[in-house]
Formats: sequence, C-alpha cells, structure tokens
Amino acid sequence: MVFNDELLFIHIGKTGGMSCSRLLLEHLKRPVYNCHQFAREEMENDPIDGVIPLNDTHRHWTLEQSLHYIKAFNGKEIGDFKKIVAVVRHPFTLEYSFYSHMKKPHIRKQRGPIAQPVFDLADKDFKTFVEHAGYHAPGKTQDDFVRVQGEIPESVELIKFEKLDPCFVDSVAVFTNNSDNLKIGKSNSSRYPQALSDVLTDEVKQLIYLKHQYLFDSGLYSLD
Repeated sequence: MVFNDELLFIHIGKTGGMSCSRLLLEHLKRPVYNCHQFAREEMENDPIDGVIPLNDTHRHWTLEQSLHYIKAFNGKEIGDFKKIVAVVRHPFTLEYSFYSHMKKPHIRKQRGPIAQPVFDLADKDFKTFVEHAGYHAPGKTQDDFVRVQGEIPESVELIKFEKLDPCFVDSVAVFTNNSDNLKIGKSNSSRYPQALSDVLTDEVKQLIYLKHQYLFDSGLYSLD
C-alpha cells in the first residue's frame, strides 16, 4: 500500500500496482508512506524526497489490514481519508496471468516448495488450473481486498486495469502536488505462451465467473 493524509492506495496483485505506486510516491502531497517489507532498501537505492518507508508492512495488504496498521501508526481511521483507490483486472486475463506467472522459473525459486501444488497445476491445462489453483492472493478475491466487515465502503473507487491510463491519473490527480503531465509508467506485462482465446472455453468462463462473481455481477466486467 501507499498512503498520505488524504489518499490510501490498496495494491492488488497483477493489476499494474507497481506503476501506480511509483506515480503516487513521486507525486502525492507529502509526507507519503511507502509500505512493504523492503521499502527502506528501495528508498536507500532510489531516494524520493518526502517519502517515508515503512518496512513493518506488506505491499499487498487488504483494506482491513491496512486500516488496522494505520490506526496504530498515526490514529487515522477510514473516515479520515478522502479517497481509497484500488485497481482491479478482468478475471479472464487475471487468471491467465496467474497461470503464466506460476510457470516462470524465478517465481518457482522465489516461492519455494510450499507453492509446489500450484506449480504442479500450472503444468497442467488452463481449465484444471482455474478450477483448483485458488487465487493469486490465497483465499482472497480482488473485491476482498477492499471490503471492511464484508462491505465495500463508499470511499473506495475501483479503477479498471484495462483503463489505467488515464483513469488512475484522473482519480488521484487532486491529491498530488502538481496534476499537470501526470502519467502512469509502463505496467508489468505478460507474454502468454498461448492465446487466451484458445483456452477460454464456455466451461472455463463459467469456472472463472464462480471464482470472481462480484466483478461480473456488479457490472464492472462482462462474460462476453
């Protein structure tokens, strides 16, 4: 996560969050808090004025986890933030990105033996992976990241990954020092070994729907 006195950014995995975080660290009104286990090392290697690293945090905390930490840190509660923003991604491409990600040798080395069951599923077909591999963040759907006691607060704005630029910039511009010429850097992109359309059968679509119902039922995304 990244936050200042007005804005809280919840970083959901595989949604361009690194690029979003960088924009916020560089341009949000100061002070800005950079929150993940290696934030101090990151800021030592690439200092940004007015950015305070907090290593006793996690890059991919949920909103509930983030609010719990922030309250203990400086007393702020959800109502003290003018906006909470997060980026969500179409479940079809999110699932395929997760599938491809788990095939990468450096990811397998990084995650270690504990993730071997997921690696084994990634060696199988896409349908089997979708059905049995769970979520990129174990046990958490994308909307779980922005729920508090089961509900999504009114102050939460969900930005589509597919419209990251300009929608993310437009959403956060008012909270920056200079809203002119803000631009999202290049997001992480995946090279898929097989065209998604080749493996996205009606059966697979239904399996993905069952895993990510809120994003479809809310109208954010379509099964078509």
